[in-house]
Amino acid sequence: MTPSMFNKHSWSCLVYLLIVTLPMGCDPNIWGLGKEKATTRPSGTIDESSPILRQSLALKGTIGEVTYVQGLRGMHVRGAGLVRGLSGKGSRKCPSSIRNELIREIRKTYSANPDITPSMTAEQLIDSLDTAAVQVEGVIPFGLSKGQRFDIFVRSVGQEVQTIAGGYLMQCDLKIIKEVSPEEVIPGKIHARACGPVFINPFAPTEQKGSPIGHQAGTVIGGGVNLVDRRLNLVSIIESYATVRQIVETINRRFGGKKTIANAVSPNNIELEVPPEFVNREKRFLSLITHLPLTSSQMQLEARANALAGELTRYDSPHEHIGTALEGIGTSVLPMIQRLYTDPRREVNYYASRTGLRLGDDLAIDVIIRHAQDQRSPFRLQAINELADCGMPGRAGRALRELLKDPDAPIRVLAYKALRKVDRSSMLIIPVGKESRNFTLDIVLSEGPATIYAYRTQYRRIALIGGDRLVFQPPLLYSEVGKPVTLSAGAGDKLLTVIRKNDAGNIIVKPFKVPLSVTDLIRFMGADPIKRSNGSLKGLGIDYTIILDMLYRLCEKGAINADFRWEEPSVEELLGRPLEPTGRPESEL
Repeated sequence: MTPSMFNKHSWSCLVYLLIVTLPMGCDPNIWGLGKEKATTRPSGTIDESSPILRQSLALKGTIGEVTYVQGLRGMHVRGAGLVRGLSGKGSRKCPSSIRNELIREIRKTYSANPDITPSMTAEQLIDSLDTAAVQVEGVIPFGLSKGQRFDIFVRSVGQEVQTIAGGYLMQCDLKIIKEVSPEEVIPGKIHARACGPVFINPFAPTEQKGSPIGHQAGTVIGGGVNLVDRRLNLVSIIESYATVRQIVETINRRFGGKKTIANAVSPNNIELEVPPEFVNREKRFLSLITHLPLTSSQMQLEARANALAGELTRYDSPHEHIGTALEGIGTSVLPMIQRLYTDPRREVNYYASRTGLRLGDDLAIDVIIRHAQDQRSPFRLQAINELADCGMPGRAGRALRELLKDPDAPIRVLAYKALRKVDRSSMLIIPVGKESRNFTLDIVLSEGPATIYAYRTQYRRIALIGGDRLVFQPPLLYSEVGKPVTLSAGAGDKLLTVIRKNDAGNIIVKPFKVPLSVTDLIRFMGADPIKRSNGSLKGLGIDYTIILDMLYRLCEKGAINADFRWEEPSVEELLGRPLEPTGRPESEL
């Protein structure tokens, strides 16, 4: 057989397969030829993956072929806390073990703030009906840096507590707890601290028992602060200093700079630090690392790039992994994948252009934008997310602003979230209320269908897409049992009547009139209840939960001209991996 009998793709594959079997520029132990003892790879890593991936070139000769990532699990931390501000709806009852811990926590808080004179001792505070002892728990995500925030979950320890809604969790420490027995636990090192306003899901059925979010349980959105960097580790399946050294050099060469990203700590263990540009994108960072080729030979890299580009055109290939493997080689692959930007198969042109965009190719963004705009593209959501992270904010921002007009509300929301990363100057960002209980209001100009989007994780934030056009539409009435505000307007009214009540339902602020602007009312409701020099109130101090309840119910009744959307976990987040379309869809892309 002669070379003329091969087509270009077959010849590239053969050359690559011959090259990767040679120990050129790499430790032979990487390929299992040395005497070092191999460790057992845990289940769920590469060798447990699909046959399609095992047969692909995507992971051949890469860091991912000879290592696995350790430290991907969330770290469960716990503690005891006290929720204050419950207006007589709390409980005096508190188990002695928790009580002693709370006394220590409260006294520590007092000593850390000597300028504030407490009105009650720690014991009096716990014994007040305005407070409730709670169990505090959280999961510190993998790779979370010191100082980053995460959500906290609280639940009252006594059934006597009427509600913790509207309460504020006082600062408390969170530790890893080892359970020796149901009666005995051993607290470990302090890994986080927590405090903040308690958020109660306003849309959960109040009679639902056993729900993680109820009257006696809630969330402190972004209330946890990580105190210790959560390091990630690569574990080599071959115990070899030479292998580990080569892996470290490969990673640091790719993510090079003044800061060292990878550091060898043993013959089979490498400690990783997430680079600043990958903070909040740790999954992508790890994916790229595991697809980095373990060679610096230009001949090997060129052969690998040609082979991968050829494999990308096959319908049964693991396109996600091949695209990342091409990205791992670097900008030298661009001439080989640019011709695929115009391939009629969606999966081919999408992953080729995604790779190009991540490598900074100006030509690639046009294809990604077309996927983002194409209602038939199975990669539409992924394309919008790619625009959020690309290094071309001008073109990405223009495309995302157009997507704010999309008839599909989830697309509008995703475009807004991407635009917030790319171009914050395109929206008005307003902090509302005092720092300890506030939320952020994003007003996004758009000519498309108006949308209100509410966050429930990490941030207390409300986005008003088309917020400049949001108005109340009389007649309307918002009056819910136990809620501290009533809104009303008759047919033809040009103003909205607002009544502020206390927990007993008694009016504490005389009824007053405000314009029908939704944006203005949200700002007024959430602002601090401070009197101006003329005697008028700056705000009503209404909690984030109540404001969301009001917006949701009035949108549902058609009294606000907007589609209300509530943050829900995506299917990708639930599965923990990117979604890949099936079949062989084709288009003009």
